[in-house]
Amino acid sequence: MLKIAAPSRTVQAVLLMICASATISVLWALLRWGAETMHPIYMVFWRSLFGAIVLAPLFLKSGGAGLRTRRLPLHFLRSTCSLVAMVGIFYSIAHVPLAQGMAVNYSAPLFATIGAAILLGETLHRRRIVAVLVGFLGMLVVVRPGIEDVHLGILAALMGAMAMASSLLCVKKLSATEATQTIILYGNTLCLPISLGLALIYWQAMTWHNFMVLAIIGAVSSTAQWFLAKALSMADAGAVLPLDFMRLVFVTLLGVALFGETPDLLTVVGGGLIVFSTVYIARREAAGRAAAKAVPDPAE
Repeated sequence: MLKIAAPSRTVQAVLLMICASATISVLWALLRWGAETMHPIYMVFWRSLFGAIVLAPLFLKSGGAGLRTRRLPLHFLRSTCSLVAMVGIFYSIAHVPLAQGMAVNYSAPLFATIGAAILLGETLHRRRIVAVLVGFLGMLVVVRPGIEDVHLGILAALMGAMAMASSLLCVKKLSATEATQTIILYGNTLCLPISLGLALIYWQAMTWHNFMVLAIIGAVSSTAQWFLAKALSMADAGAVLPLDFMRLVFVTLLGVALFGETPDLLTVVGGGLIVFSTVYIARREAAGRAAAKAVPDPAE
């Protein structure tokens, strides 16, 4: 009897990363669908609330240990950055073509790279500097300032990307002393009151339709995070992160199929430059971490 060998862990991780990219793209389409009946900021609050509810068992299991911290101000800054990122991303999804918004969203690692050099003192070598410049060139191609009026939705996407980069830098600082569950718990809960205050401005009666849309968004979001975390746990980041570019492919196809949004040439070219630069930076960072682990400890 012919036996089919099970795929290697790397192959499984690659497939999981593709699933993560596809699921994130579906999430963006669902957010666009939800924006037809709900304001983006209203959706941000409910997304945050559902996220906090999902994390409740983690808090109960830890017996409150996950809340022990001496870095509450930095946790609050990280939570605020995450909230601003969600507001920017949700607003852009509702007002600009999905492919264009996703392309701008891809610039977050570029901002994070610059921020790490300025705020954390990380060294930027020549190749990485060139990659960052190529990425920002791509962003200019997508945004096209001076060629046409910059839509408020594009500005929101840029704000979301910069806020996401700031959140990543906060996580990098926090991870030196804080447990992962502590970072997750505070990041998803500290700004709930602020999120509620913003949502009250656009408050509306909850219908069964809107509740189901929000519930599906929460489920799909959690599924995407699971796919991503599982992929990264099964293979080196350098092997799977480059496949993150599939998000742009999937979301473009969904934009065409569901909303009749055919991206123009400048969006494709600019998005390609941004993806190329972020993939290169991700691979360089993964190679750097691998090299650091390979250096023997002098004490050994």
